[in-house]
Amino acid sequence: MATDLGPLEMRVLGLLETSEDRGVGDVQQLLAAQGYEAAYTTIMTVLGRLHDKKLVQRVKDGRRYVYRAASRAGRVKHTLLQRVQRSLFSDRVAPLAALLDQDLDRAELSELKRMIDAKLKESK
Repeated sequence: MATDLGPLEMRVLGLLETSEDRGVGDVQQLLAAQGYEAAYTTIMTVLGRLHDKKLVQRVKDGRRYVYRAASRAGRVKHTLLQRVQRSLFSDRVAPLAALLDQDLDRAELSELKRMIDAKLKESK
């Protein structure tokens, strides 16, 4: 099943967007910026497995492949998040409250507020 992802697969999938192509080296650099060191070949293998699971698309770009999240990756991310939420929290608001206990900077808090305000406008 596509939602049976390992920790590195989840981390890599979280770095990919449906609108932006990334090479293996790009993903490796993003992981390193998060403090996670992995060999180029390891990232290449993970991206290949995500492609086999139809969670990423790959396109030939010269001599290399570039990857982007497949449209179904959003649904898989949502399902995984729901599973984690149900496992760790007793209600739907608790994960958001847990975010506030983190060391979020002003920009991250502003983005969270913007998303909440947008949802409030939608629900009118």
